[in-house]
Amino acid sequence: MGRRSLQLSGFVLAGGESRRMARPKPLLTLSGETMLERQLRLLRRVCRTTAIVGLPSGTCGLDACGWADELPGRGPLAGIYTGLKRSRTEYNLFLGCDLPFMEARFLEHLARLAMTEQNDATVPEASDGRLQPLAAVYRRRALAAIRAWLDAGENKTSGFFPRVRCQVVPWREIARAGFAPRIFVNLNTPADYEAARRILNFGL
Repeated sequence: MGRRSLQLSGFVLAGGESRRMARPKPLLTLSGETMLERQLRLLRRVCRTTAIVGLPSGTCGLDACGWADELPGRGPLAGIYTGLKRSRTEYNLFLGCDLPFMEARFLEHLARLAMTEQNDATVPEASDGRLQPLAAVYRRRALAAIRAWLDAGENKTSGFFPRVRCQVVPWREIARAGFAPRIFVNLNTPADYEAARRILNFGL
């Protein structure tokens, strides 16, 4: 791609209760910016438009649209549903607000793959084999399958994948493209946060 794509919208998933962290993850500060600011900055390198899902507009004083989850308490999948419902583009890049080592270069790589292969969901795999549905690209045409899954009382984000054309990007391909395993490291606890601060602030 090499520049922002007019076919792609970006969404930061900023909902959730952050129980183990005991403070809102979007407002955690690393290298002089909040996680919310950081993820918006990364998405703006790749996407035509960006927005925040899980927080209403103006909540954090940022120049970005924001929407509360349409189905509160249903987890990240409800956030993806909310974003897709509001989106004006077919392809949509969703990024969790607790991935401190994510790179714009990887997001561009993922978006390029998604728009080339044209699957309903393009989901990367981490080095431990776990899927990363909160750093993934979804097409608007997956909206009905997501809604049906939510209406069935299911909240697991990856649960609807068998119902759509889902492409899993194997870790070996991601590593071959030059990305480090830590791009998928997330922040769940205060200890995780302190470790990320040491790495980003002091290069440890």
